[in-house]
Amino acid sequence: MNLRVAVCKAMCIGAGMAIVPALAAGAPANSDTHANSGAAAEQCGTLFSAKVCTSYKMDAGKVTEFSLHVPLAMLDGAPTSDPMVWPPKTDLIVPFADAVKDQTGFTFSNIYWNPMGHPPAAYMTPHLDFHFYFVPQDALQSFDCKDTTKPSTLPDGYAIPDVDVPGIGTLIGICIPAMGMHAIPAADLTTKNWEGSLLVGYYSGKPIFIEPMITKALLMKKQSFTLPIPAIAPTPNVRYPRQFNAVYDAKLDSYDFTFSY
Repeated sequence: MNLRVAVCKAMCIGAGMAIVPALAAGAPANSDTHANSGAAAEQCGTLFSAKVCTSYKMDAGKVTEFSLHVPLAMLDGAPTSDPMVWPPKTDLIVPFADAVKDQTGFTFSNIYWNPMGHPPAAYMTPHLDFHFYFVPQDALQSFDCKDTTKPSTLPDGYAIPDVDVPGIGTLIGICIPAMGMHAIPAADLTTKNWEGSLLVGYYSGKPIFIEPMITKALLMKKQSFTLPIPAIAPTPNVRYPRQFNAVYDAKLDSYDFTFSY
């Protein structure tokens, strides 16, 4: 989820920053691939001068996990403020390999850096949004938020609230164009000192992505952590992972965000 334009509108009026339309749906990954020990070939892109890659592992011809490799050098190069656009512009898109698409239904991951955070209130802290979609990338442009249908059921403990954003209006179900609605852990609406959550994205009432949303502060602890995966309503041709682990590698000073089966 990314509302950084709204945060700036609410906080930076008079600071000389203008809201401009997004020029593209997102920055595509570079076309290079390389091998990673113990994993299949990676699809990589560059964000803030750091190489970010998707990869996967197989056992007996079956995908057992897929990952997003995130060097902390990416945060070293991340801006402390960004040009404010609406709809928000993706910072990086990295596709998954065909084996992952075919066997799990997950198609690509995209990343948003939020240097000032965004509403709701708990998320008003610097953090990163990592969307893992299970719809085609070109489908995003059809998610224009004109369809305000919310899912008939949500995972236990989740809410899909409407959020008022100064200068933008009311986002039904926290729907963001070219992204979708966002169901969040209900406890996040009242929590303090939030560090990370796993969100579920929807459009036209159907699940379309899962999203680890993680603070810079948590990542800079340089410790492995987990986020619980909620029970999401079955989706045709999608195999939901059972676990999410953010595994820190001290030698590489990086994380592997890994969904496993």
